[in-house]
Amino acid sequence: MKLVWIFGLTIFIIFLGCVASSDQVKQIYERQTMLETQIESLSKDIQEMEKKRDQQITKIQKNIEQVYSKLNKRLSKLEKTSGSEEAESLGSPLVESPDALYLKAESYYQEGKYADAILEFQRFVDTYPRDKRAPTSYLKQGLSLIKIGRKDEAKFFLETLIDKFPKSEEAKIAREKLRELSG
Repeated sequence: MKLVWIFGLTIFIIFLGCVASSDQVKQIYERQTMLETQIESLSKDIQEMEKKRDQQITKIQKNIEQVYSKLNKRLSKLEKTSGSEEAESLGSPLVESPDALYLKAESYYQEGKYADAILEFQRFVDTYPRDKRAPTSYLKQGLSLIKIGRKDEAKFFLETLIDKFPKSEEAKIAREKLRELSG
């Protein structure tokens, strides 16, 4: 009998140690509720951030499309007005030399005619993509866009410069400008 009594007392002590008090259960429930609330709030924040990101991407894509459309229209207009009658009668467009085209773009940039500079620098890199001044052209397109307040579009040209000419001095400047724009 004594053995049964000791065994029963041992089992009772074991069960007593496994049982949580109602205060402990209440605290655990409150912590769980608080964590669930925090998770829900964080999930909402993430959804809002994703929505804003998607809106910004859409806006940037539209801006890029507009810039390219304007560039193409401007280029077409310039091609129509820059050819001589003789060259047109022969069926060949008049092609400006790399120096002439670059100097034209640079003069627009120096005069503060940034929209014209952007178009001419684009025409230069489209016509002479391997010219040693191509990195500078991309950089000046980005800087021009910054100067006219179109920072998101500027990032595109600065990133293009870094992708195409990662070891150039201009790429170093572009990286600094991107950090400034992000900061």
